[in-house]
Amino acid sequence: MKSKNFMYMTIFVLAALILLNLYQYKRISDLEIQAGSDFQRKVRDSIFLLENDAVPATWIKILNEEDGEFTFAVHLGELSNQGRQYHMMNGKISTLGTMWDQLADHYTDLAKSIKNGREYTQIEDQINKDREFLVRLLNDIDSISGENEKLYYREFSDSESKTSNMVWREYKKYEKR
Repeated sequence: MKSKNFMYMTIFVLAALILLNLYQYKRISDLEIQAGSDFQRKVRDSIFLLENDAVPATWIKILNEEDGEFTFAVHLGELSNQGRQYHMMNGKISTLGTMWDQLADHYTDLAKSIKNGREYTQIEDQINKDREFLVRLLNDIDSISGENEKLYYREFSDSESKTSNMVWREYKKYEKR
């Protein structure tokens, strides 16, 4: 009788452990999908911002307006926020935060030049180069993972992933220019 009870108890414990493992697997999978979705949204929002709201010609026009500094300050805040969010990402992908910081610095230089009546075409050209680089790189990042949130999670959480290594390699190439 004792061995029969022991066998039932063992089967019950094993079944409970299997169910617990399945539950934990599902929860972890859901968290990976959520994190991957957040990474995907960040990349796509960044591309949208760069393509639509970070055109220097628009900001030159706004900075020449009477109350343009306030609108420009909001734009700088957005750029800084993007930089912070990328800095918080794993490994080599965090170097994108440095690019966002550089872009914000160039915009600050642009605003100072406009305010002081100095030539700013070189700064505008640099902003356009930085924007084009970031848009191209972010589009490449998005194409690696596509619509798969779990793949986004794996690519962004592994510092030796294809995405991470590509970001590092492209950043170093761009830095040398």
